[in-house]
Amino acid sequence: MTELHIRKDNIMNALLAADKFSGAALSSMIIVALFCTAVPFIFLGYFRAKTGAKLSSFFIGMGFYVLFAFVAEGILNALLFNLFSLKDVLNRSIHPVWYALYGAVAAGIFEEMGKYAGLRYFMKDRPGKANALMFGVGHGGFETIAYGSSLFMGNIILALMVNSLGMEEYLAKLDLKGDALTDYRNAIGELIAIPPAENVAAGSERLLALIFQTALTILIFTAIQNVRKRFLVPAAILLHVAGYLPTYLTQVGVIRNMALSLCLTGAVVFLTAAYAYREYKSGSCG
Repeated sequence: MTELHIRKDNIMNALLAADKFSGAALSSMIIVALFCTAVPFIFLGYFRAKTGAKLSSFFIGMGFYVLFAFVAEGILNALLFNLFSLKDVLNRSIHPVWYALYGAVAAGIFEEMGKYAGLRYFMKDRPGKANALMFGVGHGGFETIAYGSSLFMGNIILALMVNSLGMEEYLAKLDLKGDALTDYRNAIGELIAIPPAENVAAGSERLLALIFQTALTILIFTAIQNVRKRFLVPAAILLHVAGYLPTYLTQVGVIRNMALSLCLTGAVVFLTAAYAYREYKSGSCG
């Protein structure tokens, strides 16, 4: 039996076994959503009190994440997928590895260049490494909230609706037919089948992203401040790709073990954060 058939059987077994989200699964989603919302602002309060950095640096970091990760990268995606018709080459179902690699590389280039532009040209009235650090917390904090809190909040609302109405009544209210109904039913089945530990792992990955984005910001800032360390700009891009590639490969099903994905990501984050901390303390970044 192929892995695809096994996965379909698991989904159907989950639907037959239960048409509701377990209490443990719902609790894990709520806890993760709360943590992904709270931790960026806990970081904000801690680093502002410790360093005296300006509060506005945090929100500028958020703004540059939106500008480059959503707007600029979104424009590139629209051009490649529609104008240049690369849908088949970068199709996640047909070429999952290419799709994942493209996603990681595009994110690495746009997000790190966004940090570079923000720190070099829009933070002149907020000089110093403390404000750069706060910029990075805002940059990573927005990602944590957008892909952690928001995603899980959507799943929580869905889980509450399904548990309150029951699967069949909930689907009936959507007025879906044919393949659309089947696809949506299977999507809910996949969510029901996710164990609580996997939700916690996904939330942990989002929190790692916050640390990672902050560390990469310090590398970019060091490159701006120290001409001898300009190599840290391309290094930050490559590290970004390496750190996010396991997540993209997990999303397309190439990596099927969430723990493995988390360990690979964690290793890159740890090494990057350790180096960034050394640069921050050494005075190389001002």
